[in-house]
This record gives sequence, C-alpha cells and structure tokens, in this order.
Amino acid sequence: MAENFTDEGLDRILNNAPGGAGTLDTTLYLAALTTAGTVEGTTPLTGSLVPNRTTVWVTHYITRGGEPTIGTGAYARKAVVNSDWGAAATNGSGRRRTCAQESFAASSAAWSNPNVIGYAVATASTAGAGVAYGYANFDDASTVAVNAAGITLQVTPFWQLDI
Repeated sequence: MAENFTDEGLDRILNNAPGGAGTLDTTLYLAALTTAGTVEGTTPLTGSLVPNRTTVWVTHYITRGGEPTIGTGAYARKAVVNSDWGAAATNGSGRRRTCAQESFAASSAAWSNPNVIGYAVATASTAGAGVAYGYANFDDASTVAVNAAGITLQVTPFWQLDI
C-alpha cells in the first residue's frame, strides 16, 4: 500500500498545532486518483504508487492530470464533514482516526479517466484547487474501473500518525 501526507498537508496540520496560526478545515473533499496521473511528470500512477510527498496538488493536477474531469460521467469530489470522522484510537505504534465509509456519486457514464487507483484528501471541492493533505491507494493495490453508468466508488479514509 502506498500512502503519504504531502508537505503542504503537513504544513496545514502544523499550522493548527500549538504555535500555529492556521484555520481548522471543517469540510474536506475526496478526489479520485487515476492512472492518467504521474509522479512528478514521469512515472505513471499505479495501484501501488501515488504522488510523492513533495507533490503540490494544484501543480500536479494542472500539469499532470490524475483526477477525472468534474462533471464527466457525474464525477465530483466527495465532501467529508468533521462529524464523519471517528474518535482517535491506538493503532500499532501510533494513533488513527477513521472516517465513515464515503461514496462518490454514482456514475452516469464513464469518467474521463476511468481507472481509479486511490484518492486524495483535499481542501477544495473544485478540481485543481486547494491543498492536498495526502494521497492513498486502495489497501489491496487494485485499480477500479468507473467505465459505465451506475458505478459507485466507495472509500474509507483514515489519518494515522506514528512516532
């Protein structure tokens, strides 16, 4: 499984820690990551490879693709509100907060980039906008095809911090 926090996402988290001057995000958005994207413009994304931590979402989206076009096949980013997140609990050598299972809207046709390998957690509902907290593929490193009408992509995001 490949997953990571981005530098821009970690900066946003640290801005909300003591001494920071940030504003807490009350709604986040899930964006589908597809095989049309690349890692820093060279290596294609796969079920076991996501953008690296230094990838800035806005730059990645605009220059490298990787997310279906909003509105194509009814694709839209999925809003996740604070109340969707469970309580923090011990997991391994760290703490984890798991979200309720989230469902993207059912497709009305194939998405513009139909081969989904995971998702990003972002701060904006608009494609190519906002800060990405992080990127994750699916636990089984699979690729899900949203290539027809009536397909609903479901994900269960979580945050985990280990020391």
